[in-house]
Amino acid sequence: MISELRHGDPATHRRHAALALGTSKETGLVPVLVEALRTETDGRVREDITWAIVQHADEAEGHIQQMLVSENPSDRFSGAHVISKIANPAHFDAVAPLVLDEHVDVAIKAYRAAAHTGGERAPAVLVQRLGDGDELQRDALSDAFRKLGEIAVPALVGSLADDDADVRDHAVEALGYLGEHAAAAADALEARVADEHEPIRLTAVSALGQLGEAAAPALQRASGSDDPVLSGLAKRFLEKLAA
Repeated sequence: MISELRHGDPATHRRHAALALGTSKETGLVPVLVEALRTETDGRVREDITWAIVQHADEAEGHIQQMLVSENPSDRFSGAHVISKIANPAHFDAVAPLVLDEHVDVAIKAYRAAAHTGGERAPAVLVQRLGDGDELQRDALSDAFRKLGEIAVPALVGSLADDDADVRDHAVEALGYLGEHAAAAADALEARVADEHEPIRLTAVSALGQLGEAAAPALQRASGSDDPVLSGLAKRFLEKLAA
């Protein structure tokens, strides 16, 4: 199976080899799997190798830690991906620095890993990336907050007062991602309906519209706005709540 993992062609042979090695009780397979992960180019095979490494998580611990601090961003990416799959809280301190990684793909993978391992410690780390990057990166961060649920709300609410408009806008958007889990943020989001930056005002009404009944009073007040766009959007959300 080791030979097939290294040289199997087509990719299905390597996939079968990875799955077989993952279910094997034999020790000493981790170095082979890690090296294969470093060199494999087929995404499906890489995912199977990742799964196999997770099955040998205890033996792989040292190798994973080395990957997380490697100068090679591909190693850091793979290490964070494995950590995300293992979801062991003991790994949070090791993966948290990668949330701030200069390589976008590594950072995005670290967002998910931090959400899967950090629990209540994760939001304070993740909010440091609010407002960063393109739409893909922002959505990945918002999704990490969504995975955390209610425990992410206090840190996001705190970011609503940030001096940077991009940070405030992203925090508003992320709270909307949380839906009813962010019900406690209704008042704080309503305050952003009057934000000095027009795009944030619109995002705030949209976020309130995703919070459910808890946001009904705030939406009712927003429906009386002098801004016809904000007023109209608030009214549409109120109609959905009443339906």
